[in-house]
Amino acid sequence: MAISYDYLPNDNNLKLIQDDKMFRINTDTMVLGEFIKVYRNDTVIDIGTNQGALLLYASKFNPKKMIGVDINPLAIEYAKKNMEINNITNCELINEDVLNYNGEECDVVICNPPYFKTELDNKSNNEYKNLAKHENILNIKNLCACLKRNCKNNGTLYLLYLTSRLQEIVNELTINKFRIKEIKFVYDENKEYSNVCLIKAKKGGNFGLNCLKPRIIKR
Repeated sequence: MAISYDYLPNDNNLKLIQDDKMFRINTDTMVLGEFIKVYRNDTVIDIGTNQGALLLYASKFNPKKMIGVDINPLAIEYAKKNMEINNITNCELINEDVLNYNGEECDVVICNPPYFKTELDNKSNNEYKNLAKHENILNIKNLCACLKRNCKNNGTLYLLYLTSRLQEIVNELTINKFRIKEIKFVYDENKEYSNVCLIKAKKGGNFGLNCLKPRIIKR
């Protein structure tokens, strides 16, 4: 087991303990964390919180309450450590399969879900990383039903997803009463096509979408 002591990308104030055995933060985590916006009276939930990095991003806004849910008990233990070392006390961390989780409806829902179709990818032997990357358990239909269940009416969803599967996620979000309000495509400066996109949606919102300037990842 290799444990590292880091900081959030582009932020030397928030500390982060990570275990190499699990999915570590990457550019997906960074761009989603920098995309979210939270208000002081908001209750925030991170679906599939892993080691709690996105909750650390949310904590910058001083929300009323934060909740992190993850199926992996070890991830929850590290998320607890990350809240403790940053003196964050308004966070509830829950070890439960999000397919079964049905807690309070929140003002803001954050999710960096598994987005690879299992049958199209070669999985590693690491069960923790497989859960974080492949949708063999949390597929797109189950994901969107979970997001709907945990979001207040007129609440806000912040989501990252594969650009190549954009039509799928838009269709499923629409079925679950989410209306996309903003979309931002993320590009690697050395690649022609966008790999992932950032989505802001409102549950029960009106139609009307803004396409923001793209985020370019420089290597």
